[in-house]
Amino acid sequence: MKTLHGSRFLLVLLGAVLAGCSVARVTVPPPMGDEVTILVPGYRGSFLVTEGPEPERAWLTVGQALSRGEKTLAIPFPGQRPVPTYGTLRPDGPLTELSALFVSVDAYRSFMEFGRDHLPGFVPFSYDWRRDIRESAGALCARIEQLVAEGGGRRKVNIVAHSMGGLVTMHCLLHGGARAGERPWAGAGHVKRVVIIGTPFGGGPGMFDDLQVGTETMRNRALMAPEALFTFASAFQMLPTRSDFFVDAEGRPVEVDAFDPAVWLKEGWGPFADPALREDEAYRAQLVRMLDAHREFREALAPRPGLPSPAFETLVVVGTGRPSVSGMRMVDGKLDLKNPPRADGDGSVQSARALPELPIAYHRLDSPAEHVALMSDRDVLHAVERFLRGETVGTLHQP
Repeated sequence: MKTLHGSRFLLVLLGAVLAGCSVARVTVPPPMGDEVTILVPGYRGSFLVTEGPEPERAWLTVGQALSRGEKTLAIPFPGQRPVPTYGTLRPDGPLTELSALFVSVDAYRSFMEFGRDHLPGFVPFSYDWRRDIRESAGALCARIEQLVAEGGGRRKVNIVAHSMGGLVTMHCLLHGGARAGERPWAGAGHVKRVVIIGTPFGGGPGMFDDLQVGTETMRNRALMAPEALFTFASAFQMLPTRSDFFVDAEGRPVEVDAFDPAVWLKEGWGPFADPALREDEAYRAQLVRMLDAHREFREALAPRPGLPSPAFETLVVVGTGRPSVSGMRMVDGKLDLKNPPRADGDGSVQSARALPELPIAYHRLDSPAEHVALMSDRDVLHAVERFLRGETVGTLHQP
């Protein structure tokens, strides 16, 4: 993976899988009491399995990594050319820890164990990270409502969200379900404190790279081929808010509209590298749907008059000190994907894009940990625990 949740995490992980692989499961008891804490993982941060009495794991297995791959994680759209898929998928818990012969990589195992042992009423949440972030936000809101109802309507809710999970969380708390309403979601009144960790509020330029060339999963080129990512609304929605991330060979800004369908067709971006698809009406319509999903989602999280400030307290954890993709380079009118410009961040999310764009009050805490490691770093874990207890953590920023 090249960008955002995990950045190159899965490439490193799967490159270490030489023989044998196990998946750690964390047992979490049902929440008790009048306070719960929900973990919302990030992009590619939930296991996905097929429907049916004998579910097959579609994300993530050692067999997938060691083969060239045939099946894709694409979400079929009307008129799409035939591609082998896993069919309908559902989330199966947060990605925990995958262990190879001599190496293990901790995604959310440490945080889940810490949350179970130290955070009030810990509850892991998972979702299909390929789909529209607004759809995932609706699922999160429904889970919150369920937990509150199970507590007799008195429960207070804390949320700890990582990477894209922060975008899912903010859309839920501001708008509820799939579409942005004029008023905040009523259920947000039950939310007490929110921790946002390594979230690309301003989008991630590196996602544009993924949309062009896909993401190899060790030897597997099919799972995350460009045509697969072309069907992920979330991948488009994590692009930057504005088309301001193109530069020339010297780093000077270049005007390119990444959200104009005509530019995608002209430049042959994504699946349109195949000339035949540039004239395919089904693929043109899919592109428009994906770019509309980006625009609508970004507008929903943009500042606007009359939007009241959230009542919940917010802590934003920002990763710093690691070069992170900050744009796309254009050389002689063509994309140079091998030499992207970089700036300070957590290795995946640029620190300047990891701050809320909405005018809300929040506490900021910087961490030198890498994007995925933010969720297992002891200093971050202890800061989360203290903040959820009501202690002051980080520096307060007022709107």
